[in-house]
Amino acid sequence: GSAATLHCLTAVIQTQQTVVAAVGEDARLSCQLMQHKDVRQVTWQTTLPKRMNLATYSKHFGSRVIPDFREKVEIKDAGLKNCSIVIREVMEQDEGCYLCLFNTFPDGALAATTCLQLYGKNLTALQLEPDKQDHIRSSCLEQLNSCHVC
Repeated sequence: GSAATLHCLTAVIQTQQTVVAAVGEDARLSCQLMQHKDVRQVTWQTTLPKRMNLATYSKHFGSRVIPDFREKVEIKDAGLKNCSIVIREVMEQDEGCYLCLFNTFPDGALAATTCLQLYGKNLTALQLEPDKQDHIRSSCLEQLNSCHVC
């Protein structure tokens, strides 16, 4: 059989390569097709632990979120050239990379990846130590990527 080809042309699709959000926040992932193509459908997929469809948009069927993800994922700016999803109240298991695919005719699928990164997730414990002046000093027990929470 013939293998399906996936064209990863970053210049053709504009996306934020990394979206950073705090645990519990909503995260918006966007993809915009920069060239004129005959787009039939836009699909958002997870990449880990395996590739699974999250949501699709087409003129014929409109916006559709896969039933298992309806509580978690919402389509925003639904369009065949510009399509965004919102992942609600992100948790550690939501971290990772997501694929947006523009299914075009006759070129096939054009794809781009956006990765969701959480900050504050490495904060496992906050140690409170009263010092000699009875002030409270907070010290992070683990090295954080960004210490906004400290």
